[in-house]
Amino acid sequence: MKIIQTQQDILTLSTTELFPTLLPRIQTHFNHLYSNQSPEEDILFTLDHYGPIIILEPGDNLHDLSFVSLSRENGGLLGCTPEYVQAIELPDQTGTAYMIGVAYNDSYMTTFFTMAGSHDETIEKWLRQKAGLAPTDNDLILKRLKELFEQDETDLGFENGGDNIWLMLVSVLPFTPDTLTALLPAYARDIHFDSDLFSLSLLPPTHLVRLVLRTNNLIDGPNEYTDGNTYCFRVNRELEQAEFLWEDEAFNDTPIFQGGDLPSAIHWVSELAAPFHVQYEDPFLE
Repeated sequence: MKIIQTQQDILTLSTTELFPTLLPRIQTHFNHLYSNQSPEEDILFTLDHYGPIIILEPGDNLHDLSFVSLSRENGGLLGCTPEYVQAIELPDQTGTAYMIGVAYNDSYMTTFFTMAGSHDETIEKWLRQKAGLAPTDNDLILKRLKELFEQDETDLGFENGGDNIWLMLVSVLPFTPDTLTALLPAYARDIHFDSDLFSLSLLPPTHLVRLVLRTNNLIDGPNEYTDGNTYCFRVNRELEQAEFLWEDEAFNDTPIFQGGDLPSAIHWVSELAAPFHVQYEDPFLE
């Protein structure tokens, strides 16, 4: 952890070569504070009365920053409501930094800088979410679908005739108490859901997902006919995870949409919602 109160603090850090691409951004912020708080030239200008600049480093305990009134009892950095969290792409592809402003009153604000990837995953997720970089529900669902369904056999060689399988179309509909039961897969239609976390009943899905898969044989080429099905997912935004519900039943279920051509596949997927993911060509050959 490095604390900056004066121009000399920045000059001292510049001799260490610890933060070569981050320091120019910190200098810009310091100059901004100086121009706002000290209209006349003042070589002794200090941030003592306005709030320091603090560089957070790997190993620093961001869950307990009591020295700036962010105590462990109150959750440390995660327990505050920052004025802003800004992601900064540093030059020469040297990484991403975060700039975090924490105001205590109208005239005193501590500004933190830290490099992305320097802290535990709880902190990193908090930073991404506050900076607006957290993945969307659709991002999380698509990532999980690709893990479950996509298959890349190009490494086997074209002469072996492997099959590449990919997600051609995906649409997502948020699940609500008003969602039509008929949209659920058959194995989930008779399940009683309860939104109460402490209930013995199952929690409902957060999303219904309708997808169509396409196959490309590396010898014979793409299959013109496609298969698709509807699945249930529960997204946990805090953990940034999408859970595929009733996986065994889903994989044993006969595809609802089977052997259909491309126009029919588009129509079927769009009955749930407009597709947010469209990939007609084999992505593994691009």
